[in-house]
Amino acid sequence: MNIAQHRRIAHWIERGVLFLSICYLCLHAMPRAWNGLVTDFPNYYMSARLAHERYDTSRMYEWTWLQREKDQHAVDIRVIGLLPITPFSTLAMWPLTGFEPLTAKHIWILLNLALLVPIGWMLRSMTRLSYQRIALVFTLSIPLQRNLQFGQFYIFLLLLIVAACWTYLRGYRALAGVLVAIAAACKIFPILLFVFFLQRRDWRALAWGTITGIAAAAVSVAVFGWNVHRTYLLEILPWTLHGEAMPPYVPNASISGVLHRLFLFEPQWNPHPWHSSPLCYSLLLPSLQMLILAPAILLIRRQGNIPSRMLLEWSALLTASLAISTDPASYNFVLMALPVCVVAAVLHQSKRHGWLIALLIAYIGIGFPFPIPHRAMGLAILLYVPRLFLMFCVLLGIYGLLWHDSLAKMPERDWTHFAWAVAIAVSVIFSARSTLLRERAVRSEYKYRLPLTAQGFLNASPRSDGTGVRYIAFTLAGYHLLTADKNAAWTDSPDNPPEDELSFTDGFGHLWTERGSSPHSQIIDTQSPVHVVLNDARDPMLSADGLSLAFIRDDHGRGRFMVRTGFQSGAANDVALTPISLNVYEGTFLSEGEYAFSAVEGSHPPQIFLTDTMHSNTPLALGESRYPALSPNGRWMAYSHFANGAWNLWIRDQSTGRTRRIADVPCNEIQPSWESDSKTLLYSTDCGRSLWFTAVARRRVIP
Repeated sequence: MNIAQHRRIAHWIERGVLFLSICYLCLHAMPRAWNGLVTDFPNYYMSARLAHERYDTSRMYEWTWLQREKDQHAVDIRVIGLLPITPFSTLAMWPLTGFEPLTAKHIWILLNLALLVPIGWMLRSMTRLSYQRIALVFTLSIPLQRNLQFGQFYIFLLLLIVAACWTYLRGYRALAGVLVAIAAACKIFPILLFVFFLQRRDWRALAWGTITGIAAAAVSVAVFGWNVHRTYLLEILPWTLHGEAMPPYVPNASISGVLHRLFLFEPQWNPHPWHSSPLCYSLLLPSLQMLILAPAILLIRRQGNIPSRMLLEWSALLTASLAISTDPASYNFVLMALPVCVVAAVLHQSKRHGWLIALLIAYIGIGFPFPIPHRAMGLAILLYVPRLFLMFCVLLGIYGLLWHDSLAKMPERDWTHFAWAVAIAVSVIFSARSTLLRERAVRSEYKYRLPLTAQGFLNASPRSDGTGVRYIAFTLAGYHLLTADKNAAWTDSPDNPPEDELSFTDGFGHLWTERGSSPHSQIIDTQSPVHVVLNDARDPMLSADGLSLAFIRDDHGRGRFMVRTGFQSGAANDVALTPISLNVYEGTFLSEGEYAFSAVEGSHPPQIFLTDTMHSNTPLALGESRYPALSPNGRWMAYSHFANGAWNLWIRDQSTGRTRRIADVPCNEIQPSWESDSKTLLYSTDCGRSLWFTAVARRRVIP
């Protein structure tokens, strides 16, 4: 056959593959996306809806708080959580909050499909690939199908990044900076694209990007308030950069995840690493990340406006940012459509058809959902992360094209290359040192862990029941109250309710639980689950004499400390213990004259208030503090104090006011409760796990 016949056959093969992939998208992926709510669309939608309804959203990153709001708004999905989404990104759902969740998702899916049209047009304009081949790149993308199914954000993010590149090539430098800033405000990693502007000394793009970033932050703070952004910046973002915003021992496509699985011991999630060594982890993580990222920075040329060169540089930065991401999910890789189109255009023009086929195979492999093993496998775990290696291969190919192009030109001397090399080396050294200190400190907390027979992702609010430990366990089936001893674990709800059980209290032979329901949470007695003790209430607290039940009642996300006296008789009476000006987070209650609570006033950080018999709620000079717990004998108060990015346990002598630190670890110890001896604490800790995905620990704090 001659060349024309080969081209004709190849053309029809392309058409056939495109037809089959469109059929698969329409007949399989779209019905799954259309017919129900699947994470992550409800996360964005719920947050935007709460803000639209003028809720206080300062606690929207807390798993239980957002789950409660989801239950009360009757959003039909089992679990919900906002980590590690930025508040600003949820504003994209603001126009959809007037619709029911599933209708809003339908609109979002249609909008995302419509966005593929301008994306394809800009890719065609930049790469000169045919629309047929660009459509083939889209339809062969399993991550794109996952975006539609999950109602995710990355098609819109792809539009921003492609539009930024397109406008930059046409000389609209300020607009390019604006678009990159919006992308970075939505998902943090596009901020690496500013390196492109910096290397090219494009101060106009940098200036407008900075201005836009500040404006985006201002808009987000105006909508959601300062406290939630403070939480994001001081708590969520650092854990995200460590690779621990979500369960870190899943070796999906993350260098961090693979190294966690190989080198870091965790009693429940990774009890058998290949080689338990925080030192190896601390050295390898920053070294590998910088080794992958450095060429993308150093190969950017200061001079020259050749579009093909700038497209490759842009693609290298984008691909490198995905390759070193600490928390990538399958849908993230829809962004690979841009670098794949760019590289495919270069290979097609140079008639490297073998490499073009290899690129296509790598692209399909990057998006393919490979199984994740849950048993110890040692180094064999590397066989289950082909996506990571395929990303490296594509990135090496881009680097090779950039390097070959650099050799064809006179090498430019630029002192910034040396400066970047020094900066990268210094960052690796400091990062390795800080990571090692952190990981060693985190593991000092393991000796206090309780080896519970049943574990959720999150095990919250532990309390002693005399012979065992009660706690709220969060699994993919929701939140349920469990009791565990050294032999077994069982549910405390005789009817195993489909509703979430989000908090509880017990005493005098009774157990009261909070069940999430629409339109309000309810407190029920498990001995008579059909009888509602309290409506519109959370976090029940039984008094020491068993005659009063304190609780928190929310109004648009703002809590108020309440007490019901005579709640077991017909003469019940609800009394508010705090003013409306205070937003109460949680509390501890012995009697109407002896209780404490944490609350926020205005935009200040949370602090602990102590009352007296006159209900004079006095703020204690404890700094930023939460989770108070009064001991049964009334002498001690345990609490968590926030410093250096973590909540650590402290105790206060109620008679003298003196405080003492219990622990100093770079992870969170929260929700303490006293055992009956007033000397031992049960508490939740996320040390060695992911942010706020706590295990249960016990520690004796009074000699």
